[in-house]
Amino acid sequence: MILIAVGNTRTLLAYSEDGLHFQSISVATALHPTHILQLWEQTRPLLEDEDFALGGVVPEAMQRWRETLPPGRLREPELAVFQQRIPNSYVPAESLGFDRRCCLLATARDFPTQSSIVIDMGTAITIDLWADGRFQGGRILPGITMSIHALYLGTALLPDLELPMTVADTGNTTAAAIQSGVWHMFTDALLGAIQQFQGLFPDAQVLLTGGDAPLWQARIPGSHYIPDLLLRGFYGWLQSSS
Repeated sequence: MILIAVGNTRTLLAYSEDGLHFQSISVATALHPTHILQLWEQTRPLLEDEDFALGGVVPEAMQRWRETLPPGRLREPELAVFQQRIPNSYVPAESLGFDRRCCLLATARDFPTQSSIVIDMGTAITIDLWADGRFQGGRILPGITMSIHALYLGTALLPDLELPMTVADTGNTTAAAIQSGVWHMFTDALLGAIQQFQGLFPDAQVLLTGGDAPLWQARIPGSHYIPDLLLRGFYGWLQSSS
């Protein structure tokens, strides 16, 4: 079965036999599914009777996938299964994002009794708390690229930039000042959330995932980077829905 996880910016296609190790590609969500499948076949040829599983956070893109894939070979995870496995008070239940659900499912499976702060750093950044056997709630922040781009769009003269792996504490050019400001804004936001959540659950570990997570691991002492956390949760969700 091919897993298809549709994100705001990137879509993951992945295959796994054990739910722990994945063969995957990451492509632009804006691409048409037919093109994405052609790219996937360069990695792993599709079987004639290949099944697919679809989840994501972009309704229009997901509808394109539904129209492209054979209906009898497409599965989508069931919300009721998530609700049963992850006790929570989120309102309304269906508004909790697919990516957050997957990461929580993987965390609950791997660390059922360990309090965990799950930070997913993608187009948006989510900071979710798993503790006392339930999802306690979380926070949503704009992502790093989105924040830098917003400065560019909302001003007349500020440039559009990318964030480097390291930045100075202060900047002596406009570009360096933007990079330093965004870098330290997110560092403070993440460390502040961790401190507050660990004030509630002192044993809480910190799990990092998402495309921008490697930038921050060194800045968050004791954190654990789990690149396939979403895919592991997606895979387990489907197994429970069988």
